[in-house]
Amino acid sequence: MAIINSAIIKCIAAASLLLSAAVAFGQAQPQAQTPANKKPGIAVRSEVVLVPTVVTNHAGAHVSDLTQNDFTILENGQPQKIAFFQHIQTAVQPTEQATLPAGEFKNSPGTRSDRSAILVLDLLNSSITEQSSARDELMKFLSGSPTLTEPVCLVAFDAEGVRLIHDFTKNPQLLAEALTNTDGHRGPKDTPNTNPLDSAFRGVQGWHSKSGTRNAAAIKGRQDVLQNAMANRAGNVGLRVWLTLEALREIGEAYSGIPGRKSLVWATGGFPFQIDDAAYFGRYERELMPAFESVWRTLDKANIAVYPLDVEDLISPAYVGPNIGNPLPQHFDTLPNVSNMESFAEATGGKLCDRQTTALGCFTAAADDSSDYYLIGFYETSGSSTPGWRKLAVKISRPDMRVRARSGYYVRGPQDQTLSRKDDIELALASPLDFTAVPLTVRLTTITSSSDKKKVGFVFILPRGIATIDETDSNHVNLDFAALARSADGSPAAVFSQNLEGKLKPEGVTTLKSQGLSYPASIDLPSGEYAVRFVIRDNVSGQVGSTSASLNIP
Repeated sequence: MAIINSAIIKCIAAASLLLSAAVAFGQAQPQAQTPANKKPGIAVRSEVVLVPTVVTNHAGAHVSDLTQNDFTILENGQPQKIAFFQHIQTAVQPTEQATLPAGEFKNSPGTRSDRSAILVLDLLNSSITEQSSARDELMKFLSGSPTLTEPVCLVAFDAEGVRLIHDFTKNPQLLAEALTNTDGHRGPKDTPNTNPLDSAFRGVQGWHSKSGTRNAAAIKGRQDVLQNAMANRAGNVGLRVWLTLEALREIGEAYSGIPGRKSLVWATGGFPFQIDDAAYFGRYERELMPAFESVWRTLDKANIAVYPLDVEDLISPAYVGPNIGNPLPQHFDTLPNVSNMESFAEATGGKLCDRQTTALGCFTAAADDSSDYYLIGFYETSGSSTPGWRKLAVKISRPDMRVRARSGYYVRGPQDQTLSRKDDIELALASPLDFTAVPLTVRLTTITSSSDKKKVGFVFILPRGIATIDETDSNHVNLDFAALARSADGSPAAVFSQNLEGKLKPEGVTTLKSQGLSYPASIDLPSGEYAVRFVIRDNVSGQVGSTSASLNIP
C-alpha cells in the first residue's frame, strides 16, 4: 500500500526513559551484544502456572457451584498454594477488529471473545494421503455448519513454517472457501530417508490461494532462521521434532494476547515425539531443550488446550488373514503415534479425538470444555529449582466428580537474557504470524529523500499500562525495538534496532501508566515494494509483540 504523509508523532514518554543504549544487530538477524566487561544477565522470575480445569458429574454435565476450597492442586504429589481461582462461564460476543487508518498497523487479534478455536492442518507430520483425509474432514465440518459457536481461525504448517490461512471468523463458509483454495503437498513422511530442509525452500510448492502463492519474504525469513539454527543437524525425525516445536511456539505467541481459553484442534498424522517426556529431549535431543522449554511456557501463558484430530493412515482390512474375520482398520504405528497424541492432549488439558471422532465432534467437545471451567493458578519460580517435568493433579473434595486438567508442566532453568532476547526477536521477525502478548501499533509518518534512498519514518506505539515497570529495581524499564524490511524476493533490505532502558522517576512512571509510550524510528529504503516486520520485546516481562506492513516506496 502507498504510504501517506502525516505529522511526526512526538514521543510522550518521560524524559528519563531516554536513557537508551543501542543494541547492535546483525543485518539479517538481530542479536543483542553484551559489553565485554558485563556478564550476561540470568533471568529468574516467578510465573503463574495456569491450570484450566473442567469438572463434570457422572452424566457428563458441568458442575458449576464449586469454590476454591473444593480444589487441591498437587505438583509431584505435593499440595500447592492456590494463588488464583476463577470460575469461568464463557459468553461468545466477539468484537470484530476495526478498520485501521491508512499507514497504521497493529497486532490486535481479530477477536476478543472469551473463548475461541484454532484449526491447525499439520502438513509436516502427515503424509499426502493423511493431508487429504484431514482436509476432507475439516471441509465436512465447515461445509455442514450454518454457523460457528465461537470465533475460529485456520492455520497450516509444514517445513516452510506456519501460515495463517484465514483469521478469526464465525462464518464457516469463509473458512471452507479458504481451505478449498489451498493444496497440500508431499511431506517428510512420504520421503522418510530425506532431510525435510532439503526440499523445504526450493520455491513455493502447494498452498496456492486467490491472493497468489505464499509471501516470498516470509519464506526467506523462515529459511534464514531454520538454516542458522539447524546448520549442524541432520536426519528427518530430529528436524521434524524441532520444526513442530517451533510451530507450536509461534502459534502460542500469536494467540497469547487473546483472552480466555483457546482450543487447538490439530489435524495430524501423529507427533514424532512425546511432548511431556523431557527425559527424551535430555538424552537424545539435548540441543532441542530450549525449544521444548519455550513451547511449554508459551502454551501455558496462552491458555491453549490441544485436541489432536487423528488422521493417520490405516492398514487396509484386505491385508488381514481370512480366518480373523472383518476387523476394523488399524493404525500402521499405533503405540507411538496415538500415545504421543494422547499424552500431548492430556498435558495441555485437552483430549485426543481418535479415528472414531469427526472434526465436528472434536470441535464440539472442545467448545463444550471452554464454555464452563475453572481457572486455577499457582506460582512457580523459574530457575529456583532443578529444571524438569512436573506432574500435576487436581483433586475435588466432592465425590463422583470427573476432573480433566493439565497433567503437567515444565520448569525452566535460569535464562540467559542475552540469548533469550536474541532468540525471541529472531522468531518474531521471521514468523508470518503477529505475536500478541504485547499490544503494539506502528504508524507510518514521513517519507523524505536521502541520497539514493528514501527515509521512511514510523513510530512504535504502546498503549498505557502495557510496558512493565520493575518497581523492585528503582522503576526499571527495558524495551527492545526492531524492524526488518525485506524486498519482494525476500532478501533483507534494511534493519532497525534499538534498546530503550532506564530507571524512571515518579513522574515518568505516571506518564508511562497514563499515556503509554511512542518511540520514533526510521529506515532507509530505495524505491520498491517491501514486507516489513516490526517487533517489540519487553525485557522485564519477557513478552513479545509484533506486526507487519506491506510498503510501496515511490
